[in-house]
Amino acid sequence: MKTQTDNRRITAPEDWLRRIPLVLAGLLLVFALIAQPDRSLLAGFWEIQINETGLITDPMVTGGVGAGLLNAAVVLLLSTLLIRRMKLPFTGAALACLFLMAGFSLLGKNMLNIAPIVAGGWLYSRYRGDGFAKYIYLTLYGTCLAPMVSFLLVRVRPGFRWLAMAACGLVIGFLLPAIARFTTRIHQGYNLYNVGFAAGILGLGIASILKGFGVEFAAGDGWSDEGHGLLCVLVSAVLLLLLAGGIAAGCRSWDAYRRVLRHSGRAVADFVLLDGPGLAMVNMALTGAIGFAYLLALYPWGVRLNGPLVCCIFAMTGFGAFGKHPKNVLPVMSGAVLAALLLVAVPITSPGVLLATLLCTCLAPVAGQFGWGWGLAAGFIHMTIVQNTSILHGGMNLYNNGFAAGLVCILLIPIIKSISPEPEED
Repeated sequence: MKTQTDNRRITAPEDWLRRIPLVLAGLLLVFALIAQPDRSLLAGFWEIQINETGLITDPMVTGGVGAGLLNAAVVLLLSTLLIRRMKLPFTGAALACLFLMAGFSLLGKNMLNIAPIVAGGWLYSRYRGDGFAKYIYLTLYGTCLAPMVSFLLVRVRPGFRWLAMAACGLVIGFLLPAIARFTTRIHQGYNLYNVGFAAGILGLGIASILKGFGVEFAAGDGWSDEGHGLLCVLVSAVLLLLLAGGIAAGCRSWDAYRRVLRHSGRAVADFVLLDGPGLAMVNMALTGAIGFAYLLALYPWGVRLNGPLVCCIFAMTGFGAFGKHPKNVLPVMSGAVLAALLLVAVPITSPGVLLATLLCTCLAPVAGQFGWGWGLAAGFIHMTIVQNTSILHGGMNLYNNGFAAGLVCILLIPIIKSISPEPEED
């Protein structure tokens, strides 16, 4: 018979997982106050809410380094409270979603432009007669089209802009869950950023309609080079805390951790459920460290951490609990770097190439399932395709790499399966 002490010991790891987003939000808030310890912090925060966003803009340019971090802290905290309100367990799916919400709040999401999309997702759940908990992750991921909401807020004439942004957000939130559930069948779980693929399709439709009425989309170009040292300390603290938490939760040897590496990462691969919180947290730290180390290696060539690059590190870290691990991300990254060196007519240190190199890891299951060679090919093809996809949705889809990855899967997966049989996962 289990004692009360036994029950506490069993539930403790999940309690640690529930605290991770709160600790991250706390760190973001502390570093925000360090970066901007005056009234400009709140003024910059408000500027981020009411300004236009998109690819590739950095809120740290709009409101300052501290205001960008404060925006990420607020969005993460609200998203965390929403998931807790739904009484969902904190598994790898929750961690991946929340780290992505925090990360992309440093690239284009804010409290104002995600609110109508979340409301649209809630309306969809009511229309379907289901609980909102069933669609909460799809809805939060669907906020990747938040720049479309901000675009209307800024571009529509006064008197109509609030109505226009609210209507647009509601439509996005209402339609995306249905589209995302369909697109999963297309890429068969090999694209971890499935909602990015769905959002690219929906964004293409909305942008095409708006372009038909003469609307022009301008590509963002805000890219901060301030706050590099502070952001390095922040990222290091996040990764070290995850590593320490994972070790404390039981992952204390290479033999124990190696169990994670046997998974292909093909969705749904929730490492918390498959291997436990300890291994998942260590894997999150190591996977995020790969992206961090790559950016630091490019420091002599002028690469400095900023909002979008920290976003990429957070994305890799979060999905370290849900599909990504060093063994399956390195081949895809290598293919992307190779393409950038050989084919792309822009420097390897340019914003779009840097983001694509780190975010192409959403194709990690291709390497995990079919081996290094196909992972290399997936990363190579992704880098060439992603350079041309943002124009389709006007830069309004923050998960542009997820959209490009879906196209890569459509092209590559049938070829792979026609050439070689699909190996079985252990």
